[in-house]
Amino acid sequence: MSVFDHFAKEERPFAERALEMLTLVERKQAMRLTDFVDPRQLLILKSLCSQVRDVKISASGGYEGAERVRVIIHPEYMEVEQDDFRLALLAIQADQRFHALEHRDVMGAVLSAGMKREKFGDMLTDAGTCYVIAAEEVADFVCLQVTQIHRTSVQVERVAWESFTPPAARLVEKTITVPSPRMDAVIGEVHNMSRAKALVPIRAGKVKVNWKVTEDPSTQLAEGDMVSLAGFGRFKIIEVTGTTRSGRLRMIVGLVT
Repeated sequence: MSVFDHFAKEERPFAERALEMLTLVERKQAMRLTDFVDPRQLLILKSLCSQVRDVKISASGGYEGAERVRVIIHPEYMEVEQDDFRLALLAIQADQRFHALEHRDVMGAVLSAGMKREKFGDMLTDAGTCYVIAAEEVADFVCLQVTQIHRTSVQVERVAWESFTPPAARLVEKTITVPSPRMDAVIGEVHNMSRAKALVPIRAGKVKVNWKVTEDPSTQLAEGDMVSLAGFGRFKIIEVTGTTRSGRLRMIVGLVT
């Protein structure tokens, strides 16, 4: 059995590249810095460490609890400094009186500038200010190119990490009732679409549960699961509160804004 048999088909290209990097560090005894990875990809990297000797991985997304991180693969004897991760903190200033910028607005503007998602870590929105954690090598380009988001003029500038306090995640709570915790039923209720319509993106591989592509519509969701649907954003199952008189399951979900 191949080590890659433990991963889903769509995860194997990343797993193969990850093992190549690990093997290269083992052989050359030199550090290797990755682009940003999500929690699932970080788990894959950690699991593949068992395939090499005397190699360690260190990760940072700029602040404690960051979702997306850059990883340094290095020999165990080498010390890693925070500067080695080459992270830049960008603040986006905008007049949000008429339109509050959401995560997907910021994401769309950054990607439309021609950048790959892998060059960006967490994107955090707060009243009046949005923050983007970016790879150092693209930070200046983003500051010059991103001047408008959702028809709102913006100014992007570097800020010092010392002055940064991560804003709390904003979740808009919504109560739904579903016949079962099946993924297709929950997605349909959350995004106000029929169950049949929800099947289309699921089977097209556009849904992730806990950062893993999930194509089985009968997948059972539970409290704490994070679900993302391409083009619609993400939501978290906050609580399953019980059943209604008609026997439907009542859930509280939080839409990430």
